[in-house]
Amino acid sequence: METMTKLQELSFEIIANVGEAKSYAFEALNAAKQSDTASYEENIEKAEEMMNAAHKIQFDLLAQEAQNKLEDAKFSILVVHAQDHLMTTLTTIELIKELAQLYLK
Repeated sequence: METMTKLQELSFEIIANVGEAKSYAFEALNAAKQSDTASYEENIEKAEEMMNAAHKIQFDLLAQEAQNKLEDAKFSILVVHAQDHLMTTLTTIELIKELAQLYLK
């Protein structure tokens, strides 16, 4: 069986990080619904930490490709999938932050 390329590995890392971020974000929303400000803040902070980790991977990939240092840079459905998850999770977190303010007032 063929081993994964570095691009595939990094794509899966992005997907894993944003999946965890989304889970934390929804935990934060649930906490906000219960007016639990401390739990909301803790979970939203964890969500943002996971998104920062995913963004770092994304930025590194972009920088490597721009410098022609990404050996297996090519069109990849897996990379597109990772990017899709990253962007939708960013939007989800921003919307959850807005919703949470309604619950926490």
